[in-house]
Amino acid sequence: MFEDLVKKVSPVPLDDVVHFARASEWITKMELKASPRDDEAVEAYVVMPFEGMGIFYYTIPRELEFGAHIDGRRPVLTDRLRFFKLNYCMDGRVEVFMRGKGKYAYLDKGMVGFDENDPQVMLTFRKEYYRGFGLYFNFELMSDSDRTTLSYYGITKEACMNLIERDKECFVGNASQEFRQIVEDLAKGIDDRTMDLPRARMQSTRLLYLLLHEDVEPLRKSEYTTSGQRKIAEDARKRILQDPSIHLTAEELAEELRCTAPALKMYFRKVYGVPIYTFLQNVRLQKAEEDLRKTRKSIADLAEEAGYSNPSKFCALFKKTYGVTPTEYRRLHI
Repeated sequence: MFEDLVKKVSPVPLDDVVHFARASEWITKMELKASPRDDEAVEAYVVMPFEGMGIFYYTIPRELEFGAHIDGRRPVLTDRLRFFKLNYCMDGRVEVFMRGKGKYAYLDKGMVGFDENDPQVMLTFRKEYYRGFGLYFNFELMSDSDRTTLSYYGITKEACMNLIERDKECFVGNASQEFRQIVEDLAKGIDDRTMDLPRARMQSTRLLYLLLHEDVEPLRKSEYTTSGQRKIAEDARKRILQDPSIHLTAEELAEELRCTAPALKMYFRKVYGVPIYTFLQNVRLQKAEEDLRKTRKSIADLAEEAGYSNPSKFCALFKKTYGVTPTEYRRLHI
């Protein structure tokens, strides 16, 4: 019975859920795989404070994409019940498809997104580590008593729609300190298995009250990408990862992808949160770090492969990133 309730509000397709388990009386653990090819499942924890409402808490150890698609690109917009979806990024970076705009929004640490959507439309975790929180709910699935309880605090369908429409069909903002503390309390209760129903109800109600009536500052300029812009950024990343030692300029990469260099730089930064040059630099440093451990290549050769004709500059950047020089790093790891 509890699994059936979780499935109604799950933000990932049920095909991605490989296992349900009760972590405590009020907490359900879901093991998820983004595709059958995944060797390792990731975990999400779910608490149901009210009927038709789910708190989802994720710790994602690698870049992943969950959600419904058409041809691997645009999300499938189904006729299922739409849910109000609050997503909060505690650490890392998450991409959320905003149905109202037909575009993708990006949440960095401390940011909140809120829209009305199919609960299983796409979440993409854009960094190697993500920790986040979701609150998904539908008033039509709630009992009369739960709707009445929430309405005492001004938490109604009309109030949710007003917030979304005020910001042109979705909302993106910066969470206040109080909002962040409530989320951290919920996460702690899930992590240490002390979460109970009264605490879940109280804290989820407080979050929604702050979002709808008080304390979340909207961004003056929310950043979105279209499906086409998103694909250009993803294709650029794939091209860089094919062989990081190839010294492609942004102009050369843009020509391959049939767009302008300024457009490529803008799309890449929006999707991945860093300039394309910084991403390339980090990839090359990671490759150099691996080669230091696994090969006997000279420091000069590693510097050249990382795009530095001057080994001294390479060594200075490596030390800034890893805390020791390449020579010291090799000595410590061999």
